[in-house]
Amino acid sequence: MTTQQMTFVIPPYGTATLSLPEMLTVDAFSRLTMAVSGALADVSPDADERIATDPGSIEVDSWRVNMKL
Repeated sequence: MTTQQMTFVIPPYGTATLSLPEMLTVDAFSRLTMAVSGALADVSPDADERIATDPGSIEVDSWRVNMKL
């Protein structure tokens, strides 16, 4: 199995690396694009008001993110 990595520079925070288990097909790249777009669309100017601070809410939010993929 080959691993493909995509690294993004996010100034001033550093970098983010996305590791994929294999080379992307056109269909897989399209699905990845939709998943990333959906995740970024969830971020809004009022996001600070909705940030969960208790462990239970954080855990549930992580499940929701994983279910979108």
